[in-house]
Amino acid sequence: MVSQVQTTPGDGSFGVMTWDEHFRRWSEQHEPEPRKRMAAARKRIARNTPDDWRWLAEGLDDPERKWFVASLFEFHTLPRRLLGPMLRAGVLERSPSANRYFIRPCVRSFGGRRVLEVLLRYLESGTDAEKAGAASAVYWAEGDSPAEDLRGLRQQIRCQMLREFVANEELEVRRRIIPMLHLEPGIYPLELRPMVARAVEIARAHPDPYIRHRVEVQLGADVPLKPIPDTGARGAVKHLLERIVDLFSPPPA
Repeated sequence: MVSQVQTTPGDGSFGVMTWDEHFRRWSEQHEPEPRKRMAAARKRIARNTPDDWRWLAEGLDDPERKWFVASLFEFHTLPRRLLGPMLRAGVLERSPSANRYFIRPCVRSFGGRRVLEVLLRYLESGTDAEKAGAASAVYWAEGDSPAEDLRGLRQQIRCQMLREFVANEELEVRRRIIPMLHLEPGIYPLELRPMVARAVEIARAHPDPYIRHRVEVQLGADVPLKPIPDTGARGAVKHLLERIVDLFSPPPA
C-alpha cells in the first residue's frame, strides 16, 4: 500500500503527498528551499498511519531512503517504534563517521543507557558486520544527561570489546574495535588483565597495516592518526552526505 499524507494549505504543495514523494523532493538536488520541504515532511509525522510508520521503518533498511528518514528526526523526537530500526541503520552504516546521523537522534530521544545497552547486545551476539558497526557506533553514544551514570555499562562494553578483539579474527571487527580498545590492564577485572597483553601481541603482529598502526596509537605513540581503511561505502554515500549536511545544520539565527 502506498503511504499517503494529506497536505495542508500554505506548504507549497497540493493534493495528497506520499512519503515516496517527500523522499523524491528531498533527494532532487535542484529542488528549491530544502529546509522548507523538510519542515513540511516533519509536520506529517504527527498524522502518520500504520502504513506511514511502516514506510519509515522499512526506509531505514534502504541504502538511500535511510538518509531521508534520519534527517526527519534530526530535530524531531524519535518515536519508540523507530528506535530499533534507527539503531540498526547506524550499526550497519559502514562509515564510522556517517553512522552518527542515526545514533545521535536515538541518544537524544532515549538517553545513552538505552542506546549502549542495545549496542552491547550487538557486540555480544550480533553478526560480524553488526559487531563491527556496534563498535564504531559506541563512539557516538555519549549520554546527554549528567544524571545518567554510564560507568558500569561502559565497563561492560570495554570488557566485551577486549574479548571480541582477541577471539574474533574477522578483519573488519578488529579494525573497528582497535580505535575503541583500552589497553591499560588496570581498568579490567583481574581475570581479563592477561588478555590485554594478548591483544597487543595480536595487533602488533597483524598483517593489516591499520591495526598495527592503531595499536601504537592506543598505547600512547605520538603519531599522525590514520583513518580506518575505506570500506567501499563512503563513496556511495558521499553525494547523500553532501545533500543532508545543510539540512542537519540548525537554521541560522
